[in-house]
Parts: sequence; C-alpha cells; structure tokens
Amino acid sequence: MPDERDNHQALKDATRELHGAAMCLWAEKWLSAERLTPYLEGCDGNISKALELYKWNVSLGQLLMRDISYFEVALRNAYNDVMESRWDGEEHWLLDDASPARRPVMRKSEKGMLDSNRINRKTIDAAAAGLPRGFTTGSLVAGLTLGFWVHLTDRSREAVIWRSCLYRAWPKGTNRGELQERLYGILRLRNRVAHSERLFDPKRGELSPRKVDADAVGLLRLLCPEAADFLYGDGALPLDEFLREHPAPAEIEL
Repeated sequence: MPDERDNHQALKDATRELHGAAMCLWAEKWLSAERLTPYLEGCDGNISKALELYKWNVSLGQLLMRDISYFEVALRNAYNDVMESRWDGEEHWLLDDASPARRPVMRKSEKGMLDSNRINRKTIDAAAAGLPRGFTTGSLVAGLTLGFWVHLTDRSREAVIWRSCLYRAWPKGTNRGELQERLYGILRLRNRVAHSERLFDPKRGELSPRKVDADAVGLLRLLCPEAADFLYGDGALPLDEFLREHPAPAEIEL
C-alpha cells in the first residue's frame, strides 16, 4: 500500500502536470504552437524553461538591435556624406532623378530587363511623403530603412554607385562583395529580431548572432572608430559580455 508520502508526491506531480498543461495552452495562444515548439525542443519539453528561453531570446535581440542601430546610424551618415560630396546635381542626391541612386539602372534577369533602382525610388518617395512639408534632407536620410542603405552597394549598383562614390566611405582596398555579405547578414538578422524570431541555433552561418554582432561592431569601427571606442572601448564583444551576465537557460548555439 502506498504510504502518505507517496500520495503527497503523486498529488504534487499531478498538480505540476496540470499547471504545465495550462501554461502550454496560454503560451500557444500567445506565441502560436509553431513558434513555441523550438523553445520546448530546446528545453526537453519543459514549458517553464521554454518560456524563460523565450524571454532570454528577446533580451538577446535587444542587445543585437542596439548594436545594429549604432552601426546603422554610422552607415547612413557615412554614405550620405560621400554622396553629397560627389553629387553636383540640382537637387539632393536622394531626390534628383539624375542621381545614380534614382536613375534607371537596367540589368538582365530571368524576367527580362529590370530597373535595379525602381525600388529605391519608391522607398525614397514613400519616406519623403511621410515627412512634413519643408522637411530637411537630414530627416529624409534618417527616415530611410537599413535595407535601403545596405542595397545601395549590391552587385547591380557596383558600377554606378560603388565604384563612383561609396567605396570612399570604407578603408582603401575594401572588397565590395565581402562587405556586402556582412551587410546582408546584419540586415537579415535585424529583420529576424524585429519579427520576434528565434535567434539561437541558426540554420545558416550568416544568421549567427555572434557573427552579426561582431560584424556590426567591427564595421562601425571602420566607419567611425571614435564612436566605437566611445561605445565599446577596446574590450570584449558585447555579446560575450551579455552571455556572462545572462547565461542561456538551455544548451543552445549562437
């Protein structure tokens, strides 16, 4: 016959299971079953630990978004400074239809000839339309997305923008293709953070939080070393400091 202690333990176990089931119900309602699953898998099905891992993932995203935003500000201002110094059109380079960022740049594709700058024009015009009348060009620069700045130096614009202007924003000898891969990684991970996606156990190397944080900080040092020294000193990678202070509640990879 089970003694009183066995009955007490069985009751505790049953209560714990009911509590866990109830947590799963509202967690699925909140996050969706699909989005909750990777956290449960990372915590051997323990819902309490899975939710702690979710909170930790959000905190990791906040760190990454901070470092990416520091870099984004430096990138847009460096590119704007270079373009302003080289452009002598009637209007600002973002608004002048003759600018290399706006004029048609045709390239071959599977669907025929496409204008690489068609999205640029729409992005700029949409940002301008959202600003008050008489806006400054500085407000327009600040209102454009990270994606806009990253794609200014993609392969389709190498001849019209990179070789003519934007290479000057970077140290001599910078390889555009290698730089672009780092920029794409920063942009892709930023978008994952913005959409509250899982950041740990990345399926592709370019989505590694460790790599992206190192790239964001490293590229900021190239654009404005004084700002990087002010923000980070010459110490460890911010992600490493975060992990020391906030270890992950499960075995994960970054």
